[in-house]
Amino acid sequence: MKPERIVFVNLFSNDAGEVTRAPFSESWPRQIRNVVTFHDEGGKTRLELRSQPVRATAEECAFFEGMFDSLQQGFGGTFDQLDDYLATQK
Repeated sequence: MKPERIVFVNLFSNDAGEVTRAPFSESWPRQIRNVVTFHDEGGKTRLELRSQPVRATAEECAFFEGMFDSLQQGFGGTFDQLDDYLATQK
């Protein structure tokens, strides 16, 4: 069976591997759970990314939600670059 999704948690850490705050904001959640789902759409693959804070405070969740447009723009640009690269590999 082909993988349909990847689930992972990302975070910031120090040199000792301990979880730390994001360097850009004290309000950023310490851990973010990401689910990448691959959808077959007529022989092409659509990638869907969903993210949510893990064990976050109400303030951290609100900050994360307030960053939605910025995150969408950043990931959108990254996925556009991936799409361009994959087009060269056919």
